[in-house]
Amino acid sequence: MTTTRRGAKMTVAEYMAIDTLEGLWELCDGELYEMPPPNVDHQDLIGSLYWLIRAYLLTTNPRLGKVMQGVGVALSEFRMFIPDLTYVRAERAHLVRGNLIAGAPDLVVEVLSLNRRRDLVMKRGWYADAGVPEYWIMDPVNETITMLELSGSDYVERAVLTRRDTLTTPAIPGFALPLEQLFGDPMRH
Repeated sequence: MTTTRRGAKMTVAEYMAIDTLEGLWELCDGELYEMPPPNVDHQDLIGSLYWLIRAYLLTTNPRLGKVMQGVGVALSEFRMFIPDLTYVRAERAHLVRGNLIAGAPDLVVEVLSLNRRRDLVMKRGWYADAGVPEYWIMDPVNETITMLELSGSDYVERAVLTRRDTLTTPAIPGFALPLEQLFGDPMRH
């Protein structure tokens, strides 16, 4: 569904004032875009990643930053997305405002959906334009995480990790996750 007013684009402020939308909606260049509901495997993977990062933060240093699921990220006046997972370092906590992150988080994670072009091309460009330093794309079918790092105005591929690898990131110092723990989770299947 696309909702606009005769040539006018909807702003993030207008979007946030709507209280009648059901389901998941993103604001793409001033137009509403309804997101398909995620499948169970998608939710299992992103939920596990969230809890593994959160557990690390809680046991090492909760003041490193904040990991969040399903929180809106306003990247511009006309773009507001709901990444599967976001992370904001503590020194940038001022970006987190209630139910919205106002600006580019330090890390965004998206699980590939049926609309692969949206995650691999469109969101990649939008997150790069907004200056998101790290963008991870999780592929549940191939059990990989593609780690992209902002270099100038575009992303470069830092790594494509499989379940045999250990994920680390400069965004969360000291965090190391053997991906077998994520992709091999017995609750997943």
